[in-house]
Amino acid sequence: MGRLRVPSASRSLLFVCFGNIIRSPMCEALVKRALAGQPRSDITVTSAGIHAIPGRQAHPWAISAASEMGIDLSHHEARLLTAEMVAHADAILAMDCRNVVELVSQFPSAKRKVYMLGAYAENGRRSVEIEDPYYGHEAGTRQCYETLQLCINKLIPPLAGFSR
Repeated sequence: MGRLRVPSASRSLLFVCFGNIIRSPMCEALVKRALAGQPRSDITVTSAGIHAIPGRQAHPWAISAASEMGIDLSHHEARLLTAEMVAHADAILAMDCRNVVELVSQFPSAKRKVYMLGAYAENGRRSVEIEDPYYGHEAGTRQCYETLQLCINKLIPPLAGFSR
């Protein structure tokens, strides 16, 4: 976790949060939208939750806030993080420090490929947490999604070989 930025050679991205019902599924959808129609199509992306209940739908606030940004999360089904997912990923992007601690605790071999997505929010000077809006309110989910969009806008161009 010494480096803040995902290596540009990364081809498999895994976004991880607590339950895979608010933050990480939105990241997955934002990356897929950013890559749509791009000449570089070898990047794969998925999301999972460290404590996900498999098959659980996206949170209603997530569905609403995503819809306002032109993304449909109504068919999302939560996925529980597995060792196979961790092994397959070139870069694992966590949302907050709790995610990082639990990830590295469960999967010590993944330590060198875990990054904080929030590092892309502050011009890379420091890593910021993207807090879980689950116990907040719908407006907090919208604010969270604006931050996620900002981070994805900075994350993808170096990986996909295009500039924004």
